[in-house]
Parts: sequence; C-alpha cells; structure tokens
Amino acid sequence: RVPHNAAVQVYDYKVKKARVCFGPDLVMLNPDEQFTVLSLSGGKPKRSGAIKSIALLLGPDFMTDIVTVETADHARLSLQLSYNWQFDITKTNPEHASAIFQVPDFIGDTSKVIASRVRSAVAKVSFDNFHRNSSNIIRRSVFGVDADGKINAFFSLPANRMQVTNIDIQSVEPVDQRTRDALQRSVQLAIEITTKSQEAAARHQAEQVDQKARGTLERQKIADEADAERARKDLLVLQADSAAVEST
Repeated sequence: RVPHNAAVQVYDYKVKKARVCFGPDLVMLNPDEQFTVLSLSGGKPKRSGAIKSIALLLGPDFMTDIVTVETADHARLSLQLSYNWQFDITKTNPEHASAIFQVPDFIGDTSKVIASRVRSAVAKVSFDNFHRNSSNIIRRSVFGVDADGKINAFFSLPANRMQVTNIDIQSVEPVDQRTRDALQRSVQLAIEITTKSQEAAARHQAEQVDQKARGTLERQKIADEADAERARKDLLVLQADSAAVEST
C-alpha cells in the first residue's frame, strides 16, 4: 500500500526496467519485481543510512540539520537549521516520476550541498557581522540572488527536481567556551546600551515637558502682569478724570 502523497519504485529484474507508483494506491508485485529500498540520512547532524524506507514522501515537508561553521575571525559556531522542501513534479509526467529516484539519498545530498554553501558564506564574514545578519547571510548563500539583488524564492536540485523553499535558523551556539563568553558579554552590553539609551530618551523627554511647562507658566505670568498693569493704568485715568470733574 502506497501512502498518500508518496511514491514507490518497483524494479523488474527480468526486463531491467523500473516503474513508479504514486499513492494512495495498492501495488501488486509481479514475480520478477521488487521494491526499491531507500537508504536515507537522518538524525542531527545527518548520518548516512539512518532511515530505511520503500516510500518516498513528496512534500511539502521539513528536515533539520546541525552545521558547524567558522567565521573569518575564527569563531566556531554550531547552527541548527530547518529546511522546508518539496518535489516539483507532475505525477503524469514519466520523466518527473523517474527523476525523483535519481538521487538515492536526497536528504543527505541536499544537507551536504546546503551545509557547504553556508560554511562558504560564513567563512567570509566576521563573528559580529554574522551575529547581526545571520538570517540574511544564510538565505543569500543558499537561495542566491537575482539580477536585482533580491533573494530567490527557492533552491532547486535539477537531478531529482527537489526544491528547498525556506530556511529557518533555530539556534546559533558557539562551539568554543571563549566565544560563548564573548557572545554573552556582547548580549549583556547590547542590553545595557539599549537600557541606558531608553533611560536617556525618557529623561530628555521629561526635561522637555518640564521646560515647556515652565515656559508656559512664565508666559502666563508675564501676560497676567501686563493685564494688571493695563488695569492700573485705566484706574489711574478714571481717577484723574473723576478728580477733574470734582474740581470744576
């Protein structure tokens, strides 16, 4: 029984010809036929021959790998990466059907290709640069960029029509204790800088509000004094006019 969204390859040793069956389906073997057993890599990091199966899942699915890299300033890091993948095929196309079985261990080969690209890209940048831009560096190294400098949507392996559509960086851990301590100090320093920056901004804003309130109060005080002075002037004018009337 072939599971849903999976494929099996049946090989006829008499005529030396293979046929591919897509699920869900029930496959009956002829006398000289036998299922092709897949030996796939598994585990973290990937180990060859960890998985034995006769059914090849077509995806979308994901796999996780651990890759050890070294930056340009010799900081060794352990990256846990998760890849989303699928086979880009049309089930009714015989060429597509046979292509998916062309790479015996597609998990191991894909992991090796991606790991090689990631190691090459990380080796060109400093630890500080990678720490700040790890996602962009890894995605550009694996997917590549188009003529406009934008990261491509997927990474394709033409041999078996497999596509890697996304990469998730699950963790970045220094291998060396000194690098781990340096990273911790860097994170603590960044937190302290951010905290002090926020405190300074809040203090500056409070001072601005206080100065604005003081200015408003001073302007109001000056305006009130001017109004009082005008009122006194008007009173003196009225008093002078009243005295002049009384004298006559």
